[in-house]
Amino acid sequence: MRCFLTICETKRYSEAADKLGMMQSTLFKQIKAMEDELFIKIFDKDKKGVKLTGAGEVLYPYIVFMYGEYEKMIGRLQEYSISENASLQLGSLYFTKQYDILQIIKEFGTIQPNIKISMDEYRSNELEEMIRTGKLDAGFTYKELVEWEYRKILPIREDYLVAVMNKNHHLALRDSIQLSELKAEQFVLMKGDERLYKQLLKFCIDEGFVPKEYNMDIRLETMKELISTSGCVTILMRTMAEDLIEDKNLVMVMIEGSKKLTLSFVMENDTKACEAFANYIS
Repeated sequence: MRCFLTICETKRYSEAADKLGMMQSTLFKQIKAMEDELFIKIFDKDKKGVKLTGAGEVLYPYIVFMYGEYEKMIGRLQEYSISENASLQLGSLYFTKQYDILQIIKEFGTIQPNIKISMDEYRSNELEEMIRTGKLDAGFTYKELVEWEYRKILPIREDYLVAVMNKNHHLALRDSIQLSELKAEQFVLMKGDERLYKQLLKFCIDEGFVPKEYNMDIRLETMKELISTSGCVTILMRTMAEDLIEDKNLVMVMIEGSKKLTLSFVMENDTKACEAFANYIS
């Protein structure tokens, strides 16, 4: 909401990013996420910078009202500010950095400056073990990958399955496809996280096929090159795919059927610092 209002105030992405203390690319992602969630286009470019679309004009008074209520909430929460030097040890999946989790932590830190926050990245099974054994207070993971019965699971954002392929692929010009239309394709899948890999396989199996795939565990950069040069395809969550399609030879195509994963905050610890962070996310 603050990003939206700051752009409305400055009428330029660059000035808004400076004022918010964030990268312009991060600001673009924040607005794109809002547009995707609401299924509207919010801003148009003009000679002076940017201006609200018709839908944006309708949205504006609601955001002003909600942000005012948010500010009131922050004021109330500060009454319960943790006075002692507390710590909060968090973990996340190594591929969830694209969800601007660090921005969430940074904003919470301005409200609770006395809490020392640390965060490390893990595979989903490692993250669960670290929280379960008390080595971490809480973490960020996909709800669908959870096997442990956590004390609290707070959904943050749904992310939908997409296919990434070479721009010359015969399906590349489609807005969306059925996953089953890829059953004859050669796949390259992310195998670094076993639970995510199994979930991607399950999406395919649920559509009646087992993907033909390269038997290799590769990094994102290598995956880009393979898809760009060999004609293979991959499936992954949309937010993760945005890094891949920075390559101009690649395109992203939506998968029909509401196949999704839910980024969630999971916690087992009941310390004041952990509860305060959970309340902030709520």
